[in-house]
Amino acid sequence: MISPRFLALLIFFLTHSLVAASAIIVIDPGHGGEREKDRSDGSQKGHGSSWNNAHSATGGYLEKKLTLEYSQEIAKALAASPRAQKLGAKGILTRHSDQQLSAMGRAAIAVEHRARVFLSIHFNGSSSHRAEGTRGYICSEDHPHWEYMHFINPYADRDRAFSDLVVKKVANALQPFGADPTKAKTIGDSKHDGGHLKDGIRTLGFARQDTHLYQAVVMLLEVEFIDNPKISQWLLGPETRDKARQAVAAAIVTAICDHLEHDTPPTQPRKSR
Repeated sequence: MISPRFLALLIFFLTHSLVAASAIIVIDPGHGGEREKDRSDGSQKGHGSSWNNAHSATGGYLEKKLTLEYSQEIAKALAASPRAQKLGAKGILTRHSDQQLSAMGRAAIAVEHRARVFLSIHFNGSSSHRAEGTRGYICSEDHPHWEYMHFINPYADRDRAFSDLVVKKVANALQPFGADPTKAKTIGDSKHDGGHLKDGIRTLGFARQDTHLYQAVVMLLEVEFIDNPKISQWLLGPETRDKARQAVAAAIVTAICDHLEHDTPPTQPRKSR
């Protein structure tokens, strides 16, 4: 007969083993909230995170609304995936409504949950309104000077490998709708061909600097250029909008599962070179 004490210890061990085996996936819907009246450039004073950047070419869609819709779809797809469940993957959003979060606050959520993945979702725009292609952004190996931050990212190779994986799968998933996978790429933060990335990269910087996130991969995903009329037509059209969102979510869940199955996190933080 099993004693009550032994049973209690067994339950405690199994419960904590399951918790320890969980892989927290923090999904960050970029932007949110309202424009501050005294900030004509759209940025948020003291937040380091703008309320909204890109606007769709048609339909009047705001980036901040799309990022929340896509992030919720990703979390939903994670919860429904048997493969993700087997790997202990659990999605957590940094915001669930149209609210403003600081760049540091977004990163802090990933740190608090000791995330295995920190993925910030965005949509792109360009000055020409003709650019296209899925983009992945990471903190490059030698992070440049963004106002007050300069540091070496010792996990740049892991971040880039994950970004390459996500970008490829998302671009391929969008190809049936009209995307060109040959124009998809991962970019270090010192160069970019889109709109204003400073706020998003700052969020990655805060996350990547924290040694508690050494086990995580960190990236920012620009799904596509919604200010391009050609892209906006198929990405946000009434007949394809839901299908495109679901295809992107499924692609990201596959990429996350592939990463979790093959990545071995460092056993301790690496020192900056």
